[in-house]
Amino acid sequence: MRTRASVSLLLLLAVAAAWWIWRGVAEPPGPAGVQRVSRTLMGTLWSITVVDHGRTTAARAAAEAALQEVGRIEKLMSEWLPDSPISQVNAAAGRNAVKVPAEVSGLLRRALEYGARSDGAFDVTWRGMGGIWRFDEQFRVPSAGEVEAARKNVDYRAVRAEGDTVALARPGMAIGLGGIAKGYAVDRAAAVLRQAGFTDSLVAGAGDILASGTKYGAPWRLAVQDPRSERGQALGTVAVSGAAISTSGDYERFQMAQGVRYHHIMDPRTGWPARGCISVSVMAPTAEQTDALATTIFVLGPEKGLALARELGVDTFIIGADGRRYATEGFASLR
Repeated sequence: MRTRASVSLLLLLAVAAAWWIWRGVAEPPGPAGVQRVSRTLMGTLWSITVVDHGRTTAARAAAEAALQEVGRIEKLMSEWLPDSPISQVNAAAGRNAVKVPAEVSGLLRRALEYGARSDGAFDVTWRGMGGIWRFDEQFRVPSAGEVEAARKNVDYRAVRAEGDTVALARPGMAIGLGGIAKGYAVDRAAAVLRQAGFTDSLVAGAGDILASGTKYGAPWRLAVQDPRSERGQALGTVAVSGAAISTSGDYERFQMAQGVRYHHIMDPRTGWPARGCISVSVMAPTAEQTDALATTIFVLGPEKGLALARELGVDTFIIGADGRRYATEGFASLR
């Protein structure tokens, strides 16, 4: 598309943890077109939007290369792929350390720092709880005894990451990087686009979005889903340029049982769904940060989560379990 005189564009990003909307309203003709490619990777839909500045073929090639980079990271960091380094670490739990690529050990160490900063509200060993919580046709509420037994396999402090080796202290423990690896992959995909000379782009994977540069000279506009309304109903919009946004919410993967909402965002310290928030959005320079912090703040709850955001110098928008809104300056329009 080489003009902007067409009807309004709506990119609805269906994500596991949240719904974000990018909307480009009808605009006067401009010099650039927009190229979009999408693919399912890392268990979710990825979408890459590139302002091509007249380089249509090169922009599409760059977008495809960015998706290939996401696929490369998936092979390194997915706990669901049996041959991945993370799966090898999990298979050796309680026995021996495993040598992993420096890229994997580096991300894992950063993830462990979030665990320490949050007193375990963020914990990459959540995977050790196994399949006691499922949010599909096999859903059931586990017993308190099952949860307590599984929770004993969760402890970020029992991960030894030394140099390029990783070890889990006890059998039954397992690492899952789902709370940070997608954000890292978003950052890497955007880096591939920049290296190809495309600095105006939108990279979205699950609830993690990185908005680089501008859309025809104006910031990208993202709108936050109202967590208690139909999909596509937004609370408001945020102008974003050169920053990432991630959202964690209780409304995408959940089941109701006896009037109680059970959702997929677990408090690793208890083994039960976190109850302090309905939705948390975070804006920061990188998607790795926002991915990890959206989950962390959701688990911490509004007061402690807001305090952590301010301590780290990132913006956040929180809807507490009681519906009360908490917003830092970057999300002032959503108060």
